[in-house]
Amino acid sequence: MGCSCATGYSYVATGDGSQGYTCTAVCKDQGRSVASDESSCASCLDVLDPDGNRNAYDTTDNDCKCAQPGTVDSATAVITYKLQEMTNYTASPSATLKWKDCVQCESGKAVITNDVLSDGQTTHLTAGVNYAVDKYTCASCPDDNMYFDSSYACKCGGGMEEAGNTFVGPKYCVDSKMSSDYEVEYAAIQSAVDAAAVDTDSVRSDTLEHYLDWAKYNCEAEDISLTSMTKTIQEACQALSNLCVMNMYDNDHIACQKYQAIKSERDGNYYDGMSDWKEALPWLYYGDAAKTIREDREIKMSMSFVEMIGYVAEMDFRLGKYTLNGTFVGFEKLSTQFTYCGRKAPDTEYGSGEGSSSKYLKFGTSQKIDYTCDLETLETQEMFLYDMWLVDEAADNCASSGSGQVQAEGLCLYPVPVLMRNLKEDGVTPNMNFSPEEEVDDIFTRRFFLFDNMSGKSSGSLEVLRYAKKVVLTNTIQPEDPSKIFPPVLTIDYVERKPATWTDRAENEEAEGMAVDQLTFTAEYTMDTVEFWSNVEILVGFVSAIAGVLWLVRVRNWQTRNQRIGATNPDTGENNGTMYMLHVLMMLIHTFVIVFFPFVFLICAYWFVFFKLQETVFVMMPANNEFYTAGNEYFFYETMFYVLFWCHTVYIFYAIYQQCNSDIFFVDWEKPKSTKSDVSIWRTLMVANEWNEMQTQRKTSIEFSLVFISFFLIGLKLQNNATMQPNIDDVDDGYINIALRFCNTTWWFFVTFAIQWFWRFTFYERYYREPRSQIFVDLCTMAKISISVFIMDEPYHGYYLHCRSPYEFADGSMMQLAEQLKKEESGLTTDRGLDAPGAPRDCQTFELFTSPIFRSQFDKVYSALHQNNSAALAQDTGRLGHMVGRAGGKGRTPPPERMVAALKELNGFLQSFVEQSPPPSREELKRIVREPPFFDQLLNNPPADIRASNAKCVFYPDQKTWLKDHNFLKVTFLGMEPDLWMHNVLTFNLFDMALGNTAMSVLGTYLVHMFLVWVRGSFGQGNLASKTLVDDRFLV
Repeated sequence: MGCSCATGYSYVATGDGSQGYTCTAVCKDQGRSVASDESSCASCLDVLDPDGNRNAYDTTDNDCKCAQPGTVDSATAVITYKLQEMTNYTASPSATLKWKDCVQCESGKAVITNDVLSDGQTTHLTAGVNYAVDKYTCASCPDDNMYFDSSYACKCGGGMEEAGNTFVGPKYCVDSKMSSDYEVEYAAIQSAVDAAAVDTDSVRSDTLEHYLDWAKYNCEAEDISLTSMTKTIQEACQALSNLCVMNMYDNDHIACQKYQAIKSERDGNYYDGMSDWKEALPWLYYGDAAKTIREDREIKMSMSFVEMIGYVAEMDFRLGKYTLNGTFVGFEKLSTQFTYCGRKAPDTEYGSGEGSSSKYLKFGTSQKIDYTCDLETLETQEMFLYDMWLVDEAADNCASSGSGQVQAEGLCLYPVPVLMRNLKEDGVTPNMNFSPEEEVDDIFTRRFFLFDNMSGKSSGSLEVLRYAKKVVLTNTIQPEDPSKIFPPVLTIDYVERKPATWTDRAENEEAEGMAVDQLTFTAEYTMDTVEFWSNVEILVGFVSAIAGVLWLVRVRNWQTRNQRIGATNPDTGENNGTMYMLHVLMMLIHTFVIVFFPFVFLICAYWFVFFKLQETVFVMMPANNEFYTAGNEYFFYETMFYVLFWCHTVYIFYAIYQQCNSDIFFVDWEKPKSTKSDVSIWRTLMVANEWNEMQTQRKTSIEFSLVFISFFLIGLKLQNNATMQPNIDDVDDGYINIALRFCNTTWWFFVTFAIQWFWRFTFYERYYREPRSQIFVDLCTMAKISISVFIMDEPYHGYYLHCRSPYEFADGSMMQLAEQLKKEESGLTTDRGLDAPGAPRDCQTFELFTSPIFRSQFDKVYSALHQNNSAALAQDTGRLGHMVGRAGGKGRTPPPERMVAALKELNGFLQSFVEQSPPPSREELKRIVREPPFFDQLLNNPPADIRASNAKCVFYPDQKTWLKDHNFLKVTFLGMEPDLWMHNVLTFNLFDMALGNTAMSVLGTYLVHMFLVWVRGSFGQGNLASKTLVDDRFLV
């Protein structure tokens, strides 16, 4: 910035110049113009030129002025003169002469003066160009074939027509306009945030109107070759190609039709012998079939995960960059261009851009980047179009393979085919694939763009914005040589939105949602997995056969346990088809889970082991094509994960239902000390509380498991073992693969389970404390309780815990208890076990298979007991019930005399059954104890003769080994540990798939499990109170 003098004034130094300058009117007073240096004067040469123009001083402008003869109409142009300062230099600066003369402009040019402007105008607009007033310059029209007419408007001469759109750029001249139809069609418009991008519309495009005629006119020149092409022709052909690309390669669109017409009409060679690339035209379409393009083997370089001599470890892509008007900007090295959109401040962290990761360029490292884009930021950015190339570092002869390689910047560039899903041909979209079978008719192209904010402009405003919502770069290794790769394929899916939908985004939540969209860039390294899935299909059939056989065995065993010849029971299904089908269905889905859970894990483990632990290129993970539905290779995994979870969840609730409906009864062996006293109830309450507590206990701690899972996966970042990169030691964040994740999390769940099992089996239950089942049996026996337990989990199947104390009385003082325990230690008492032929010594737990007669007798007394209980519950509560009811308790009426009598009758019946005293009169009420055959133990078969009409009741010893626990625990959570563990794994995996957050998955798993515990505990406690007649106020 500096000071300047007004028009007509020159400046002179004050003193020696150090004190500044002043303006003087000496030139104005002399009728002379101020020279260009503003420090001297220049005379106006007052002579007539041949056309009668006189240069004279104009007192209005205080400058020289060429006397205008008025405009002269001409068929070619308006002729006028510009001012030009002349200088006659001499040896003495003070004697140097300066003057201004009128110089004639070239034909077709004119000088823009104030006389041309209308009131209020500062510039003169014509043909899309604003011309400033300048008496010293000859202005030219934007096209060489234009001239200024009598109104100073640029017009086309020589019979040519004016074309172009001034909203886009200056106008130009063509021989004749191509069309008056400059429509651009849009078929993927998203009209609402949650709506599918399927709406259609069309826009009369300013951009198409401006460039189409110019590009066609200049590009269709005849006899063009690479050596004779001018820059204008090159850019025109590129611009015509760009217009075709922007219209989704629609062969019905005029831009693509003209490109194809010029390509077929133009003489010249095809590049490198290719039938789809003329030397003097841009390469847009591939002419070969999709399979041929995908499986081309002309990329010579060998790939490796690490730098090695003769191998390449990093993919090097180059982008040929073009502006809309066809100007070639140059080659760019690919890095973060595909994450092209960001967010406005202060939300820039949610967007993307140059700070995005480019780790995907490392060979074998797949990456997925989800980011949000503020579409409003794209409205004003410059649009570019690209051709993508791969640098083949091992190619010796770059242009001899016939695959389109070019030599540029000293590199051999291999063309990357583009699969534009929105491409249109004959009114359809052949690239809009939803399964691999639809890939056969794919049409590959070369050029693409990331966003289009130009074709949707109409009358100067942007009506539709088109942008790449999903960009996928797929790199596939060759099956015969995994170190070689097929051509990378770039897949792009475009979506369109109208900027009018977010104009009031500050006040409208829906408008704000329309202004922002979630974009995705995915880079995948994969392989052909056809052979793998063929093998999986065979294995699925084999595993299904195993599951079917196992299911049939289980159904047979269940029927054998629960059906008796000549007997009917509603629960067995013999006269209730619905219940029968329910039982069979539950066994089917459970069998499916226990067979297919390890099968799916092994498939995932295959990928984990061979992908994550490989040092040289051997396998790549299957491609996760998100555009496919059933054809997506991960559809199998996702489906199996969901099916396994829901099937197992249904079975878990069914198992809880079964457990909470089991019949349980405590047999009290204690005898009254006198005829006037009765047996104390407190021992029964103690056993009931212990059983109630044991119902929801597990062999492993869910809290311990989840804490250590969190430590391993989050603290040690081992959750990143599931990233799609072949380095097990790299635990940086990355693209998580669901198959690798399932294997990884299942493994760490198993590790935590194995640690707890090893601790319990090796130390805790060996040196510190006995197993929970044995503690319960010892409590019922050793602690002077002398209460046996009958559990019937099925109509003719159950368990018997023989906990009869070898002492005369269980009720006694501490001294008596100590003395009796001492006798037992000294071997002065009888064994604890059941005294029966065939019974192992000290065996107290048995699996029970009963006869119909036994069950009938049991139900007869048991039902009478509960009928009495139900009647009692209808009466008023006693004092204790009244008090507890007032405090918020449930309150239950104490058993009346009839119920006590029924309780004693059932207790006596079971005692006589166990003791076989007196000897039963019927064969079916007799019981035998025998060891199950090995084969029956292996397959969990019931006794083969149990279904006979006069079969005896059978006791199978239920002894704990290091491989299995007591079977009677199957009616508690302790007997469901494998099922609960699998459910924990499947629950965690489901949350992880849905949320993608390990911490939230841990929390969700814990909450789901605690809900199961609550359901089992609540209903189990109610069942225990109901079946044992123990008041639930005493169950804590």
